[in-house]
Amino acid sequence: MMKNILVIRCTNLQHLDKVFSKLRTEFPGAKTALLTHRHGALQAADYTDTVIVYPYIENYGFFRRVKSLNDMGFDAIVVPVGNVSGSGFLNVFLFTLTIKARSRFMCNLPLELKPLSRLKIIGLMLRNSLYTLASLVLSAAAGAILLVGWPVFALLTKGRKKGQIATKNKY
Repeated sequence: MMKNILVIRCTNLQHLDKVFSKLRTEFPGAKTALLTHRHGALQAADYTDTVIVYPYIENYGFFRRVKSLNDMGFDAIVVPVGNVSGSGFLNVFLFTLTIKARSRFMCNLPLELKPLSRLKIIGLMLRNSLYTLASLVLSAAAGAILLVGWPVFALLTKGRKKGQIATKNKY
């Protein structure tokens, strides 16, 4: 039974309306708290009595901990995401690992509550790291080809006029 739920605001207010409605249906009687940046604190009061202001200006991050959250004891953390897959929200998922909670969920646009285990979050981080590494390697290879290929091409075509076909001199 979920009694205390923390919702981390990282989506628009229209989606947040639907998420809170879903949580009230799924977990009747549960107390909810909403973590939001300073600019969203006023609107957050419309959703819950417990509004927690994120003390940093920057995005949610693993190294930007909010120690006071651990004293509150949450059964679940819900991260509303503005798409179906949750891609682009890895920083928020990693941030949830800094807060003591029994379970974590992602709530996507179709309002599906998908579990986020620690292993799943770490797997997403590793996958994103591999994609980043692959793009760096491919970019470096493409850059090297251009760096070497461009001067070679320039030397081979040096002195030719437009429309002129290179032919070997028979003499």
